[in-house]
Amino acid sequence: MTKSFTLAEYLQNLEFLVNIDSGSYTPAGTKKVMEFFQEKFNLLGWNTEIHKTSDKVGPCLQISNCPDEEYDVLLLGHMDTVFPEGTAAKRPYAIDKRAKVTGAGVSDMKGCLLMTYFALKELDQSKKLAGKRICFLLNSDEEIGSLYSRTLIKALAKKSSYALVVEAARPTGDMVNSRSGIASCDLTATGIAAHAGVNPQDGSSAINELAAWILKLHALSNYELGTSINVGIINGGSARNVVAEQAQAQVDIRFKQHSEFERISTALHELEQQSFTAGGAKITCNTILNRPPMNPSPQTLKLCKNISDLGKSLDIDFNWVATGGGSDGNYCAALGIPTVDGLGPVGGGGHSVHEWLDANSVKPRLNLLIKTIEFITNSPVK
Repeated sequence: MTKSFTLAEYLQNLEFLVNIDSGSYTPAGTKKVMEFFQEKFNLLGWNTEIHKTSDKVGPCLQISNCPDEEYDVLLLGHMDTVFPEGTAAKRPYAIDKRAKVTGAGVSDMKGCLLMTYFALKELDQSKKLAGKRICFLLNSDEEIGSLYSRTLIKALAKKSSYALVVEAARPTGDMVNSRSGIASCDLTATGIAAHAGVNPQDGSSAINELAAWILKLHALSNYELGTSINVGIINGGSARNVVAEQAQAQVDIRFKQHSEFERISTALHELEQQSFTAGGAKITCNTILNRPPMNPSPQTLKLCKNISDLGKSLDIDFNWVATGGGSDGNYCAALGIPTVDGLGPVGGGGHSVHEWLDANSVKPRLNLLIKTIEFITNSPVK
């Protein structure tokens, strides 16, 4: 099906991209990745617009084949990784005899961005996008919750009929139509310091208060409903022999339904009104909703069925699954935009030293993405 695509060229470009450090807080690196794609799309004659959202992160790149303010399809991907500077040198691009590609950000999600470029290039050069309106947004801070770019993402989503998130397909080859909502909560415990041996009764331990909260927070999880609370980082105190005057914790909250987030928020507020430690140690919490849940609408489920049928026509079998991880698709789905995720090549091990991408899956998934864009722009889901 593909004409201009060759796996050799894809892998050569992928090596260049993977060997760039582009962590969320490495703006020079994400800018370098952005410039790579800007040059590629400029050569196709597409419009490119740079959005600087914060000095703390690199710029975003908005790419479109038309000057229109509305789009048939919005494609979403991110240029940033979770890794610190120096990771690319320690864990550079590599490929083994089984065509398993490794390296920082190889599947999350540089290989996905690159596949999307080749898909759009193929559609463009075969004149299949004539009269169609496509937008491709490359985000630079997705791994930190799209903290600075979410306003731009929402604005583009509101102008788009459909959203396709080109994150990697699951290791099984499955795609994603449901993602958890994500919230973060920072706990600050304040107590009264005292000598742990001379007059401990005069103190009130911030650590003890934090410990009481941790037990109560984990008890709020409801795995059957997809609600989980994890206290991921704790610290506090000043010395072994001092009743702790301060302590902190960072909490991750995941939920499938917004009503569960409201339940957790109410519980946190109620806990703030109490003290579980003699002497009155207290905790205040700062809760931020990072991403709303991504739940499939009836129109999204119809689109999933259509994509599954397209996959079968290409001898690609997969299922649709839910995942606890978030993506920029969460914002689109919450606005009522039919949104599907995981349309990139098959990969896994994201956020770890074991990250990989299956090079043998690139061409089949490229063809499926092409078919999907063609289908949506020619016969929108009713």
